[in-house]
Amino acid sequence: MARHRPSRRSVLTAGAWTALAGVTAGATTGCSASGTQSGPNGPLTFWSSLRGTDTLVAAWNSRNPRDPVKFDMMTSGLAGGNAKLANAARAGNAPDIVSVVDADLPGFAIDGVCGDITDLVTERLRKRIGARAWTNAELGGRVYGVPLDLGPMLFAYRADLLRRHRVEVPTTWAEFHEAARRLKRVAGIDLLTFHPNAYNVLAGHAMQAGGRWFTAEDDSWTVNFLDGPTRKVAEYWQQLLDEELLLTAPGSSQQWFSALASGRVAGHVVGPWGLAALAASVPGGAGKWRVAPLPQWDPKNPVLGTDGVSLHTISPASNKKERAMRFLEWLSTAPEAITARLSGGRSSLFPAAENLVKPASEQFSTDYYGGQDLYRLVAEQSRLLRIGWTWGPRMQATATSLHHALARLPYGSTITEALRTTEAETLPDMRSLGLSVRQP
Repeated sequence: MARHRPSRRSVLTAGAWTALAGVTAGATTGCSASGTQSGPNGPLTFWSSLRGTDTLVAAWNSRNPRDPVKFDMMTSGLAGGNAKLANAARAGNAPDIVSVVDADLPGFAIDGVCGDITDLVTERLRKRIGARAWTNAELGGRVYGVPLDLGPMLFAYRADLLRRHRVEVPTTWAEFHEAARRLKRVAGIDLLTFHPNAYNVLAGHAMQAGGRWFTAEDDSWTVNFLDGPTRKVAEYWQQLLDEELLLTAPGSSQQWFSALASGRVAGHVVGPWGLAALAASVPGGAGKWRVAPLPQWDPKNPVLGTDGVSLHTISPASNKKERAMRFLEWLSTAPEAITARLSGGRSSLFPAAENLVKPASEQFSTDYYGGQDLYRLVAEQSRLLRIGWTWGPRMQATATSLHHALARLPYGSTITEALRTTEAETLPDMRSLGLSVRQP
């Protein structure tokens, strides 16, 4: 029999994350589903949009023919994957395992896509992955996913262009501003692109500066998109836009790729996962690009934000949880697993488990970046990652609001105004879920 479902408010208040596992499991008990309810002895079902997951699953199945995994590729979150997962959970058809990005974890925990797996996480797994990565998987002190990678923000740049025009690689944001001015003045080249459809990048800059958009305390949430650190970030990038030192173009757009390929843009801020994507998208840049640490606000106290990391979660309705966790422990810590995942050379993912860094580095050719030891650089930068950032419970809606607001920048709006609009639209959206929400 399904258990009584508590009120929406009692489930979603900040102090009630620990109730989510029981609530969502109770809400889905008794559903006649073709996914996780196919029987405890059937194949594990696994949905993911991550590159290399097909070869990873094939490697597992070849080693474990009596415990197979059935894999289905899905689109990324904002491209429809999130809606598909939420609908499947409501219908009782969610897969046993799914990969999600860290920003979507709170919302998926609420929707019943991700269950509380705290009691399934072994001490061995905790130690292998490390405390810094586990912070991306925790809600209210409970674990809702197994971290796959780390995502410190980095600065990729065209070494040939900066060298030709005698522009030093910036180490602080003040130096970055001066470098952008010089490069534009002497060569007409933009040092970077501002992407109005990349909430994750703006959030990463806010993390680095010490901002906190969402705070969950006791039985309420505080939403503040214009705290002091975030305002500093907004004003900094607005000044570069006002001085026409940045190209404004959507990420993954033909406009942006064309600018990178032609050398009209000389840099890119991204997490480790994006280095392979850059190489694939702009093949003509091979050998010309290098990667540096992200500039700092205070070089004496360096800190970095995260640009998107992935987690693997288990459905609260799964009747194969122990088997799923066994697969996830292998997936996250076994050298043969990361080797299989990255064997196509299409991913520059930086694994959270330290013992996987070397085998991962052997699968990704760094020729595009002049043979630079990228994995050593990322390992060093990962130690600077800020912990304690909280994502909101409806980040897809929040991200959409921010993207729409930032799209108005060419028409006279500002980044600060976009953040203010996003906060104003996020508050009623959260309250409609039964949340107690306030502004500082």
